[in-house]
Amino acid sequence: MAAIAMLAVFVGMGLITDGSAGWVFGTWVIIGTGVAATLVRPVGLWVVVPAPPIALLIVVTIRIAWQWQPVWGNTKALVAEFAPPYLHGFPWLAAAIGVGIGIAVIRLLRRGKSLSGGENNAGRRQTGLRLDQQRP
Repeated sequence: MAAIAMLAVFVGMGLITDGSAGWVFGTWVIIGTGVAATLVRPVGLWVVVPAPPIALLIVVTIRIAWQWQPVWGNTKALVAEFAPPYLHGFPWLAAAIGVGIGIAVIRLLRRGKSLSGGENNAGRRQTGLRLDQQRP
């Protein structure tokens, strides 16, 4: 949850600095996704990777609630508030998800290599003797 909250802060900063979901917004979202995917535990990767659209939903909801806009009862006004950030920010959200997937793959490959012992520890594992398995 902390990684998604941190990602939401990055998305919020992107909307504050670039309200039209331009390249500044995209930079904030991509960097935020990269940082969140790097800092989260491996189990949480599959929550962080698809999270940029959800973080944008959270930020836009908070922005609407903060401005006390009367959109909650009017469907057209609600769609008019939620649609533009998604329509203009879609390429950036997709790129952020791609960055998250790339970091997840790299982390999983590195984790798999370290669990198997890697190339450096292969010889050491085969020649090492444990106390309970000593040869007579």
